[in-house]
Amino acid sequence: MNKPIPTPRACYLLKNKAYAYCTCNNSKDKPYCDGTHKGTEQKPLLFKVPENEKAFLCTCGSTKNAPYCDGSH
Repeated sequence: MNKPIPTPRACYLLKNKAYAYCTCNNSKDKPYCDGTHKGTEQKPLLFKVPENEKAFLCTCGSTKNAPYCDGSH
């Protein structure tokens, strides 16, 4: 059986709003952190954008440019 190909999530990010990107890859709200990592050494990647923007955020955890998808999947 073939695995589904992960797809990035299109997001509209707001200027200067704080976001928490999931780095544990277990969040039910990928690409955003939902606290699933609690009790581990994992921490979310906190970020802001300088201007409102539409972005494709990684949901597979393979990107080298987190939180943005770089096509690594």
